[in-house]
Amino acid sequence: MNLSRMSRKSRGPSTRALAGFTLVELLVVIAIIGVLVALLLPAVQAAREAARRTQCTNNLKQLGIGIHNFRDTNNKFPFNYQLVGPNAWEALSAHYFILPFIEQQTVFQQFRIPTTALPGQSTGAGAVGDSAMWSFDYNGPMNVELKVFKCPSATHRATRSVGWGGPGCNYGWSTGSRTEVVWAGQNLNGLIAYQNERGMRDATDGLSNTLLASEFLGGTGVNSGAATYPFDIFYGGDGPFTSVVNKDFPTQAELDAIGTAAKALSGGGFRGNNGGNWAWYAAGHSTLNTSAPPNWRFPSAGGNCCPGGAHDWSNAVLPARSMHPNGVNAVMGDGSVRFVTNTIDLLTWQRVGNRSDGQPLANF
Repeated sequence: MNLSRMSRKSRGPSTRALAGFTLVELLVVIAIIGVLVALLLPAVQAAREAARRTQCTNNLKQLGIGIHNFRDTNNKFPFNYQLVGPNAWEALSAHYFILPFIEQQTVFQQFRIPTTALPGQSTGAGAVGDSAMWSFDYNGPMNVELKVFKCPSATHRATRSVGWGGPGCNYGWSTGSRTEVVWAGQNLNGLIAYQNERGMRDATDGLSNTLLASEFLGGTGVNSGAATYPFDIFYGGDGPFTSVVNKDFPTQAELDAIGTAAKALSGGGFRGNNGGNWAWYAAGHSTLNTSAPPNWRFPSAGGNCCPGGAHDWSNAVLPARSMHPNGVNAVMGDGSVRFVTNTIDLLTWQRVGNRSDGQPLANF
């Protein structure tokens, strides 16, 4: 027997194996890897979104605790209005008042507030603002970015380049179910108002049944060109708003009319600077309402564009919005946080926003 020949034969297959994969084998391996990536990517994205949603929940929980600590100290919820400058629209939001209760005492102490303007007091009520203080606040502490006011899933933020923008905000206090904002006074039926005191006693439907705050989306940061749903505020004119019979509970048909007019920009255009400044009192920056369901299929709608230079209007449908799949996070009046789906019954959601409608609340 020729051992050398046998040795060469035994080494033959091993030598060919060391030559590497064929092109077909390599392509098969790449295809398998691609399939695995395609299968795993949605799971990875879902896990990341779950983490972002959890952080958003924590933010709202912190805001809920902060505003209740403010209430414990002052025996009332904060106004969503603190005049600083000589003009009525140069004012701060309820976010400013709760800064010491969400571990932002340093930022709170930076603000300059005139002694001639009490919380909730406007120029029409005798308050006197200070232009130098407003300039300092607007260019100083109002431009400080605070993560507690920003949802990590949100994608847009209106910067100062468009005016009235800022470091970003995705959480708004609920002024209730009414299709009015800012200057509606006692008509606002939510837990938070601009210039009217609200306390726990006013939530006659129960704090656990009344919305305190939820999410909204920031604008695209432009005020001209094409408006972008669902981010920007579309103006549909005041006509559809004045046609609402019961402004506390607009019907589906009335909301459709408002949304259709807004989509057509019948009221004079749009603004994309909403959600820009957590410290500003304006609707769309620090407040929302429950007139329409979460992630409403129509654009967020104002009346006529734009008294006060931005969102300083009287009529608006400013629904809760988020980039979370299927709904929004919300903090209730008792401080509990829950996820509200887009499919919630319209009347149920309106009653959630209304602190004292006196009607039983269905499960949601």
